[in-house]
Amino acid sequence: MSTPNTERFRQILEAARKREGSSGTDTMVVNSHLAQMKLFMLRQGIEFFPTQDTFGYRRRFLQQLIEENEIDSRLEGIVDDFLIDGKGLFYFRPVQDTYRLMWFSKDNYRAYYDASSDLEEIELIYSFSVKSGLGALSLPGTNSGSQRWVKLQVRRDEIKESITNEKPSFDAGASANFNFAPTKTRTLINSLGFIPAVEAFNTMRSTGMDSTGDFDWLSDQIVLHDDLVKNIRTNITFFGNPTLVSSRPKHDLMESGGEDTLRPTISSQAGFFSANRPSTRVSEPGGGGGGGMKVPRIIANVEPSDRAVYLTPDAVSGDQNLYARQYREELRTAMGGVDELGISSGATAYEIKSLYGRAATTAARRCRGLLTYGLCKLLGLIIYHEEKIFRDSFAFAMQLIKPPVPIAEDFENPDLYNEAVGIYGQQLQAYEQELDVAIRAAVGDQNLPPSVVGLIPDGNRKVEWRWTGPVFEDGTEDILNSSIVVRNLQELGVDSVEALRYLFPDKTDEERSSMLSGYPFRMAQATQGSIRTFLALINDMRQTPHPQAPDLPLLADPRLDLTPYVYRAFEFLKRELTYAGQYSDDTGSGDPAELNSIERARSERGLPSNPGPERPTFVPDSFGSLGTAGGSTGGSTGSGGESMAGGVPESQRQFERNAGLPAPGSLLNSDPSGSDATSELSSSSSLPSRAFSIGDADLSAPSNAGVIPDTTGTGAALDTARSSAKRRRVSKQDKRRKS
Repeated sequence: MSTPNTERFRQILEAARKREGSSGTDTMVVNSHLAQMKLFMLRQGIEFFPTQDTFGYRRRFLQQLIEENEIDSRLEGIVDDFLIDGKGLFYFRPVQDTYRLMWFSKDNYRAYYDASSDLEEIELIYSFSVKSGLGALSLPGTNSGSQRWVKLQVRRDEIKESITNEKPSFDAGASANFNFAPTKTRTLINSLGFIPAVEAFNTMRSTGMDSTGDFDWLSDQIVLHDDLVKNIRTNITFFGNPTLVSSRPKHDLMESGGEDTLRPTISSQAGFFSANRPSTRVSEPGGGGGGGMKVPRIIANVEPSDRAVYLTPDAVSGDQNLYARQYREELRTAMGGVDELGISSGATAYEIKSLYGRAATTAARRCRGLLTYGLCKLLGLIIYHEEKIFRDSFAFAMQLIKPPVPIAEDFENPDLYNEAVGIYGQQLQAYEQELDVAIRAAVGDQNLPPSVVGLIPDGNRKVEWRWTGPVFEDGTEDILNSSIVVRNLQELGVDSVEALRYLFPDKTDEERSSMLSGYPFRMAQATQGSIRTFLALINDMRQTPHPQAPDLPLLADPRLDLTPYVYRAFEFLKRELTYAGQYSDDTGSGDPAELNSIERARSERGLPSNPGPERPTFVPDSFGSLGTAGGSTGGSTGSGGESMAGGVPESQRQFERNAGLPAPGSLLNSDPSGSDATSELSSSSSLPSRAFSIGDADLSAPSNAGVIPDTTGTGAALDTARSSAKRRRVSKQDKRRKS
């Protein structure tokens, strides 16, 4: 059970998340911290770029993907959720020829891992709206639309989609989450072969896959500061006006504010009234209103012993104001930020810069959890899938036939199946080698066959990010000082790419190498001068006799050999003139845990990916089935469009990239589940068999789950419904009657 402080803390966080100014929140600690973190985390913008891009296609692909999904505009809301909740989930879904990137807050997803710390299954819940034509009978929603909820259960081999009228739960099954009409569900093939999601953590614990937000551990202190600020505002409101203190009676000093200040006219006394001239009204001839008290301009008959004075009380004492400000600074410091209104130790510009450096460091750590280990890893998974698309399309264009995949159900003898699997492994290895050789030859000759799509495999698939601009702009003097540092480092013999880090800290080594494509005349001139000095020294040593052997020149001494120094000078000059980026091969460390070719083939045929013991299955499909016009799969169907046990044919599933699904928060003109709001109220196939009228109890709602068992289900679903019906709660009246 939540305490009042916990509930108020949740209200403060939700007000900051939704930017509600009328929530009754007085403290600005949460809002100020979020604003400061977003300033230092996002700065002037964030750019995503591949670590390695030999052909130049990856950068172009990432820029197009970011623009299509408007990631730069959504990052502010993502940062709010990330800092408040402490974690979130990035998820992408292939849609035709592109990808849809989505972010889910802590309360809208569940992520399940296996023993190897790999994502095994995720559950997602979000809402959208449907245009309703029912008028006053329309269901609650936004933009005059009925609200729908989508629940996605994503595994490596299949995806289950459920659309319902009532918000589903992560704990209850999808078959119990509906209102008026049963939940519409369908099973799709996961064409990726892996779970396209990455969970991002804010402040991770020392062990485990869990984290906390920036404000959770300071909940009591934030509520206390809210009470403190609320009391200060109340004092200022109440004691802000001066108070009149006098020894005279009240009626001598005060007069009613409702008395007529103007003499009524003849027309107003006669009862005439004009709406455009309020002064002619009988009740308010002066045009004003209010029954308050006011002090007259002249107070007569004041005795020498009478006293009248205005007192202005101290609404907020100095100690109270100092304590509130210090408490606010302590909270902002504990959260890793800086209180801009109370920098008590920032006496000089350097100290102020150091204080803001603490906020910048905290924001950089938050960016590492959100971007480096979150969104960038997700973009790396997209590049990984694009390279697999390239390999498949290239093999099809080159007419390379992939060996057929053996299916266990097609073999009656397990020994024959094991033998077929061994032969398939050898054929698949030979096929992959032949495909790799063909890709390297085509890329080397720059002659790709037509109709090849995707990204060319290019080694390391890591994606990085950087700020497009700093918070504090560098002046001309700062840039000049940085260039002086670079020149001094080069004079010491430091590599130019390493020295340019001080002048261009946000650029990569490959970009710095490409910047050095010009002719460094100063470096070349200095290196050539040093080579001439070495050659002149060698010539002098050849003419100078050795002190210990006058008949031999000084150059004959092997300990005075200057040849390595000349070679080193030539190598340095060559490196300064031929800078180039380094190719990093793919190590496979960032590859997701995906299905193998046999499991993928089984999934495409609608079979379990693992022929071993079956895992818990999804609920049966009730819409979106392929192969028939009416949404059924053949045979005799039930009321929900599901095939009965006697006539279930082989499953014909659809890939998720070809199955339309609404985006979170969108407003659709038609219901994607196949039944709009009007049909929900009129269709008898989606309602219980009894008569229905407005105002009746909705016995099929999740809150009433188990009251009427689902007799249309089969197997585990029916057993679950029956057991939940037996365990339903007993009212207090029944308990008393039994006792």
